[in-house]
Amino acid sequence: MDNQTVTNCSVSNSTSGSGEKPEAAADDVTRLLWTVCGPTLLVVGGVGNVLILATMTQRRMKGTSTCVYLCAMAVVDLMVLSTGLTFNWLEGAEYVTVKVS
Repeated sequence: MDNQTVTNCSVSNSTSGSGEKPEAAADDVTRLLWTVCGPTLLVVGGVGNVLILATMTQRRMKGTSTCVYLCAMAVVDLMVLSTGLTFNWLEGAEYVTVKVS
C-alpha cells in the first residue's frame, strides 16, 4: 500500500450546520428532557405510591411494622412528587421562571 497524505482536514465542534452554540443545543435537550420525563415521573410515581397505599392498607397487611414503614414512605414520596418534582419540572421545562431578588 502507498502512503497517502491527508490534506484540508477540519474538525468542527458544532452540533448542527446552522452555527448554533453547543450551550444552546444543551439547553434544548435539557428542556426536552424536563418536558417529557417530568410528567412521566409524576404519573408513574404517583400511581405507584397510590397502589402501595392501597395494598398496604388492606386488612391482611395492617398492623405490621413493614406496612407502617412502607405507608409512611409512600406518603412522603407523594408529598415530594407533588411539591419538589412539580416545581423543578415547571422550572426546568421553562413553564415558570423563578427570580430571587
